Amino acid sequence: MGQHDGGQADLQQENARLRDQVALLSDALENMRHALCMFDPEGRIAYCNSRYPEVVGLPAERIKPGLHARDLMAMAKEAGFYPPERTIDDLEVFFWNNLSVADPQRQIKRNGRSLVVHPGHAPSGRMIATFEDVTAEVEAQAALHDSEARLRAILEAMPDCVKIFDPNGRLVYINPQGLDQLQAPDLESASAAGTSTIPPEYLDQCRDVHSRVIAGERVVWRFEIVGLRGRRSQVEAHAVPFRLPDGTPAHLCISRDITERMNADDALRRSEQRLRLVQEASGLADFETDAHGVSHCSDKFFEQCGMPVPPDNRIDFATWIEIVHPDDRARMIEEVDAALVSEVSFSCEFRIVRRDNGQIRWISSRTLIERDAEGRLVGTVGAHHDITERREAENALRLSEQRLRLVQEATGLADFEAGPDGVAHFSPNVLKQMGLPEDHPTRLKVEDWIHLVHPDDREIVNRIVRNVRDQDTHQCEFRIMRADNGEVRWIASNLMLERDGNGNILRSIGAHLDITEHRQAEAALRESEERFRLAAEAAGLGVWDYDASLGKREWSGRLREIFGISAHASATLERATACVHASHRARFTRLLAQVREGTAERLKDSFRIRRADDREARWIEINAWRTHTTGGKVRRVIMTARDVTEEKTAEQRVRWSASHDGLTRLANRSYFQEKLDEAVGTAREKQLAVGVLVLDLDHFKQVNDTLGHDVGDALLKMVAARLREVARASDTVARLGGDEFAIVVPELRSEIDLIQLARRIQDRMREPFVHQGRLLDSRVSSGAAMFPEHGLTTEEVLKNADMALYAAKAAGRATMMMFEPHMRDDLRRRTAMVQQARTAIRDEQMVPYYQPKLDLVGGAVEGFEALLRWRMPNGRIGLPAALQAAFEDLEVAAAISDRMIERVIADMRRWLDRGTPFRHVAVNASAAEFRRDNFAERVLEQLRRAEIPTHCFQLEVTETVFLGRGAEYVHRALALLSAQGVKIALDDFGTGYASLRHLKEFPVDIIKIDRSFVRDMEADPGDEAIVRAVINLGKSLNISVVAEGIEAESQAERLLDFGCDFGQGFVFSPAVGASRVPGLISRLADAARARPPRPRQPRLVATRD
Repeated sequence: MGQHDGGQADLQQENARLRDQVALLSDALENMRHALCMFDPEGRIAYCNSRYPEVVGLPAERIKPGLHARDLMAMAKEAGFYPPERTIDDLEVFFWNNLSVADPQRQIKRNGRSLVVHPGHAPSGRMIATFEDVTAEVEAQAALHDSEARLRAILEAMPDCVKIFDPNGRLVYINPQGLDQLQAPDLESASAAGTSTIPPEYLDQCRDVHSRVIAGERVVWRFEIVGLRGRRSQVEAHAVPFRLPDGTPAHLCISRDITERMNADDALRRSEQRLRLVQEASGLADFETDAHGVSHCSDKFFEQCGMPVPPDNRIDFATWIEIVHPDDRARMIEEVDAALVSEVSFSCEFRIVRRDNGQIRWISSRTLIERDAEGRLVGTVGAHHDITERREAENALRLSEQRLRLVQEATGLADFEAGPDGVAHFSPNVLKQMGLPEDHPTRLKVEDWIHLVHPDDREIVNRIVRNVRDQDTHQCEFRIMRADNGEVRWIASNLMLERDGNGNILRSIGAHLDITEHRQAEAALRESEERFRLAAEAAGLGVWDYDASLGKREWSGRLREIFGISAHASATLERATACVHASHRARFTRLLAQVREGTAERLKDSFRIRRADDREARWIEINAWRTHTTGGKVRRVIMTARDVTEEKTAEQRVRWSASHDGLTRLANRSYFQEKLDEAVGTAREKQLAVGVLVLDLDHFKQVNDTLGHDVGDALLKMVAARLREVARASDTVARLGGDEFAIVVPELRSEIDLIQLARRIQDRMREPFVHQGRLLDSRVSSGAAMFPEHGLTTEEVLKNADMALYAAKAAGRATMMMFEPHMRDDLRRRTAMVQQARTAIRDEQMVPYYQPKLDLVGGAVEGFEALLRWRMPNGRIGLPAALQAAFEDLEVAAAISDRMIERVIADMRRWLDRGTPFRHVAVNASAAEFRRDNFAERVLEQLRRAEIPTHCFQLEVTETVFLGRGAEYVHRALALLSAQGVKIALDDFGTGYASLRHLKEFPVDIIKIDRSFVRDMEADPGDEAIVRAVINLGKSLNISVVAEGIEAESQAERLLDFGCDFGQGFVFSPAVGASRVPGLISRLADAARARPPRPRQPRLVATRD
């Protein structure tokens, strides 16, 4: 009994094992990719997997075991897979013949798919048939055939010579243009043994290039060829690796005949040489300007303007117009603008103020304006000629003729002539000068026009009229009030009497010259000189001003303070010389004589003096220079004096260097700490408060990186000077290092005093910085803390001021923050965010997730947007909000973008290899990326290396990148990417501050409506109106529109009614990992096929110039 029970148990176990094995085999058969069907010896279906009915295109519910092959053929004929005229018997024979012999070339078609039948026979006599779907292979073969045909057509149509060489250097293909270049009738003639079109001197180089290309290198080179009929040509060749249809490496060479171009280059060089000789001989300074107002100028142009020659010889209009004399600037802008509208040429004369020495020069300009076929501005070409000497000669001639010759010989003057009776005949110029109409009588008595003279100047004119007989010449300057508009103008009048032999007056001849601009220029000069004196005083310089024409000497208050001379003492040379040390007195006198007499234009020297009031010995540094009249005479001698006693004392200089920053001349960190300790100690004793301001220049690194360290150093010096101006005398201003400054503010009464000081600093820093004619836009962020309110030790106060500075920079920069206790927690939290981001970058934890963008009409997947995710230490996926502070750190933000782009390109490459139809992926780029000038080149190079077409990659930017610093880099990068086929999407449209002008200025292909408008558009009419407006804007400009954040089908339907092109959001799919993208595409494609078709809204198309 026990043995029976044991055998029964073994049998049950074996049956269970067999059932498990059968289930396993059934699962395998059900989940295999191929369709499978097994027929018994009677021709009936013994088994088929679920894939079989799907592949053969017959109803699954009718395909069951026991169904005879004859019935199967009848169902196929009924389904329309075979023509009606074929009989079931014929089809049954055809069926069994197909299953008897394997033939990979034999294919059947079902529902547009290509299938290959693989028959087989089991030992039991059953016949097994598997059906393989080879649609993709068939389509790929067809595509390959089409591609080869297109390639051959392209090669045949190319205007350049195209040749293909096998690894042995044998010519295996040449296009018709190549045969023409080689003067060969066909390929056989061109490749015949003993035939060579390469001159001997190029053969070694030719073999070297072939070897390098076969090895995988790309080579661009120039050489000569000799055609079979003897024609010699210079060619430029691009040699690249190539694969023959059988996979053999080959050498593809595309060469272009550049003989004419080389000849043209030689002619151009000769022409440029002739042009340079003409320029050197004539003094012409040429320039060429593009449609954006940027000019490429010759070295002579910059030399003429007194400017250093930039590396690229370029200057923009805004920089150039600042060189034009202020009195001519408005006229020049007006005349240039008018000419650019419709003229073909433009000529003018104007003045410039040389940058190096302030000298005013006259320029004659002639410009030709180039336009395209539609009349749009393309650019301008022109030249400037310095005509100062000619102008000065003309002015001298006019002045001479006004005094010595008849007025008619003085061109451009308003002349008049009077007889012995005193009645004057006025020329039309006089009438025009006085604002009288053209038809006004020209013969006038004094009484007829004296009312036009300014009331304050009428006595001057009347006195000359009364005393006109007393002398032969009269000169005066007076004001008139124009009759037409009441404008006051200054007139210089010259009058000459002509007498007979007896001394009787025959006539008087004179001329009026409008000198209003000259008078204004003199006033401007006086104002400029006054500003100079004020600036010198602010800088601690004493000013010595000697007017040579008047013999008048003026000393500033600071100069008197340096020399110890009282304000009431007269400014005499003897008084100043008496203060100079006896050993230096002769040298001091010699310096004054050299500047005054013209043996030196500028001089600089140091002297010892003894102050007149307290007899204290001091060192001063003198800078002296002079200005001239138009006649070349000395007009004014200017000297500045600076007390340099401390710098002249060696011991003090060493002490000063140890406690000060050499660049900015501010206190350094150690001296700052010393003064802070001293201020806090005093405050403890007197129960006062001490303030600490820590300041940091915003975006200083960008100034250094883009303009150079010399510009950065100049900016630091200017910032230091402004801080010294604003700070109190008792404050200590220091440079702690780099672009960080600090101020100790002792003996404060309240927090308000510190805040007011910080505000004054902010106001001063908002004023533009100018260095060598360039505007430097730099603002300051500052943090403040006070003793004892914010700390009982200097370390605590300084640390808390640093925290306030960090908060100010996080709040948007260019602002000031007073320390608050919560800033400690904010700093820790933000620091942790940045560290988390650095760690995620280092550990390769930054991963892109992909959210699909769908065609709202058909439901098809149009592409994906890559969204940043990061893998947290616990393995979960984190959102970017947890790293928010990291995006404010330009270095970390750029690293995150780099990692995202790398991962996205890698994912796209894998999808392309697998045939996944993802269309494109859009990646967000931050403003930090564009501040690296090679951003576009790096992205294109990564796409090229991965062999990813540029149309598969899109770039999404927000409106803020158009408005921030480095906008010129953004424009260049987007233009380059767009030109290479990368589409540009404007993200979060409508939430920023960009203007619609940016849609024209930047190559925007796609507008993305921000999710905030989509979310509330069904409830908020304002949001709905915005959504409609954006969609209509896109239609008008032929820009695609994508709605973000669609979370309900009703929103999608509403957007579709508005005519929106595409959408994305949770209603379609959340963002998924790269591995889930292929499955998501299939699921969405099935859903799209299942939805009813819907017509697309009409689209307005506009052309963007």
